[in-house]
Amino acid sequence: MQRRDFMKQTAIATAGVLALTRQLRAAGDSLTEYLASQSDLSLKERTTSEPLWREVGKHFNPADDFINLEYGYFSPSTLDTLDDELTATRMINARAAHYFRRDMFDDVERVRSDLAALAGVTAEEMCLTRNTTESLNIIINGLDIAPGEEIVYANHDYGSMMQALQMKAARYGVVLKQVILPVHPVSDEEIVTIYEEAITPRTRLLHMTHMNNLSGQVIPIRKLCDMGHRYGIESAVDAAHTFAHLDYQIPDLNCAYFGASLHKWLCSPVGMGILYVRKDMISNVWPLFGDVTKGKSDIRKLEQVGTRPVQHILALTEAIRFQRLLGADLKEARLRYLARHWMDQVRDRERIALNTPADPARHGALGNVGIEGVDSKELARFFIERHNIFTTPKSIKGLFTGVRVTPGIPTPVMHVERFLEALDDALQYFE
Repeated sequence: MQRRDFMKQTAIATAGVLALTRQLRAAGDSLTEYLASQSDLSLKERTTSEPLWREVGKHFNPADDFINLEYGYFSPSTLDTLDDELTATRMINARAAHYFRRDMFDDVERVRSDLAALAGVTAEEMCLTRNTTESLNIIINGLDIAPGEEIVYANHDYGSMMQALQMKAARYGVVLKQVILPVHPVSDEEIVTIYEEAITPRTRLLHMTHMNNLSGQVIPIRKLCDMGHRYGIESAVDAAHTFAHLDYQIPDLNCAYFGASLHKWLCSPVGMGILYVRKDMISNVWPLFGDVTKGKSDIRKLEQVGTRPVQHILALTEAIRFQRLLGADLKEARLRYLARHWMDQVRDRERIALNTPADPARHGALGNVGIEGVDSKELARFFIERHNIFTTPKSIKGLFTGVRVTPGIPTPVMHVERFLEALDDALQYFE
């Protein structure tokens, strides 16, 4: 088919072209066939098979002029997802308001249902947002919490969320109670106790980060939510770094509110997030932007941001398909394997501070490492300027300083090994 003919067909068929493309892709995808041929291998064998992950990597197009170990910011889309986004962009550009006024609603609802199924919740509890920050701002600013009542949060929470909490306190007299989490907890019970001791009869919300963006530490969210319920307190969970990274569904956590960014680990186009609100709690949340057209219990009241980049939403279908194709268990196992491949070799080395818990259940792909006496920015600069390895400095004042090292699905083991060589060089350089 000539490009001009294809463009014409795309403009006429709306999402039909995308649907047909996805059907053909699913039927003839070489990766689908390859993964099926590997199904007799154990999970461990598939996790560590570099030929398998080279096949997976062919579905991405990472830059080859540096080694990217900063997939924690966002994970690039697969080529198929990117193609769907571009096709949808051209279609929307061609049809303009005709698409938005006639077809958009049905397409958005289809994607909402797909995302909800992936997350293990109902479509009536799933809200499409732009990122985790927006999702949790809706909760923080949308809940009626009276002056003097309390929100408990942690020093490991994301900076933007702590700022949102501080604004809530300044505007409405809400009391913030910060807990200090250890870098290397000894047990789940230690973490639960820290939060529990901060609770008073005036506590109304627990705000918790599932995986800390600075160190990669995973906290026992289910146990924390269960603990909160014993006191009649609901929880808001920042899952920016765990959704589509770790193998779970939202009901497993037992939380009332849940926010995540899809461009991190689902590999969606940049600018996509989700907000889950348990059905019985939706009526308690005010929209961030004014919307009186929806019922109090309609999750869609929380999506009002004006005109949206719907092409990103349409491309989510392919991102979801790719997630299911890999399988959540295999994806989590691979990401943990890449992290442990370098962490296990440096954890007990002199002068090296590994700021991520040793227990594999307490981290995923994301880790943090520093060298005693070396500024984190200087260390990150050393890696990129001397070894062409991209990391990012991440520290918590008074607790640790280091660089965040985050391999992703496209990362081959040899890139992790290159990082180990660079770390050896850094130890000599900064003596």
